[in-house]
Amino acid sequence: MWKPALIVFITVLLTILTAGAGWAYYLYQKAGTHVEEMNDNYAEDVGTSIQSSGPLRGTVSFLFLGIGDRPGEKGLADTIMGASINPEDESVLLFNIPRDTKLNIPGRGREKINHAYAYGGAGLVKQTAENKLDYSFDFVVEADMQGFSEIVDQLGGVKVKNDFAFSQDNVDHSRTFHFKKGPVTLNGEEALQYVRMRKSDPRGDLGRNERQRQVLSALLEDTMSLGHLPDSSDILDIMENNVKTNMTLEELRALFTRYRSSFDYIQTFELEGKNQMDKGVSYYEVTTREWQKAALRLKNHH
Repeated sequence: MWKPALIVFITVLLTILTAGAGWAYYLYQKAGTHVEEMNDNYAEDVGTSIQSSGPLRGTVSFLFLGIGDRPGEKGLADTIMGASINPEDESVLLFNIPRDTKLNIPGRGREKINHAYAYGGAGLVKQTAENKLDYSFDFVVEADMQGFSEIVDQLGGVKVKNDFAFSQDNVDHSRTFHFKKGPVTLNGEEALQYVRMRKSDPRGDLGRNERQRQVLSALLEDTMSLGHLPDSSDILDIMENNVKTNMTLEELRALFTRYRSSFDYIQTFELEGKNQMDKGVSYYEVTTREWQKAALRLKNHH
């Protein structure tokens, strides 16, 4: 879900690189306009101006946020995912922070990390995660659920291998989606429900997190393998209303010209923990050792 924002950026850059010269110039100008708007939206969210970090060098890191749209969950970070991209060993390290993970949120005390977005936007989620990992994320990308669904449709769907058959209702319970075991091709709405399912999975949040990484990895691989992207202009139109980021267009372009081969090898890992109850409220508890292991993996990936 958050994943969608990265797919948007990949799409923009590949369009620029693969389209014809005149069309590419038009799309580049259009992309610039939309990315500026995404920068403005992010700056308004965190209360600071966007400054280019200069030429990208070495490993770069991202924090991706998927903002929920369920009733009663407006403004909560439904998906929180970190990524480290290393151009030297040509690999991407991808991991989830489960949304119900209980952490110390600056100024708020110990609460679920997804509440941090409601309290202080992307900036507070970033600060909370960085404090726990003792690690700094270079860029933040946040996207809402509608953007994810639309982008998957524009890219022609996503192919995944489902581990077991299950059914999932949409947000208002007006429709039930059925997913068979084995290889499946998902459209935008199906992909949305696929990554949302938790209750029918014996692994709960961990199973949902794995499906989120599975969809993101599949979209990354499919997008990077395309020689030309369908409806590229339409995808650019989706960005402005659904994505916020502190990454400038030039940084984006540099990322995918210099770091593109890194996406051929995507490693994933999970923050293992236990579901707990506190005053009738469930949350996810990650051990100190697990946080230390995650921090070490991130630092070793540099």
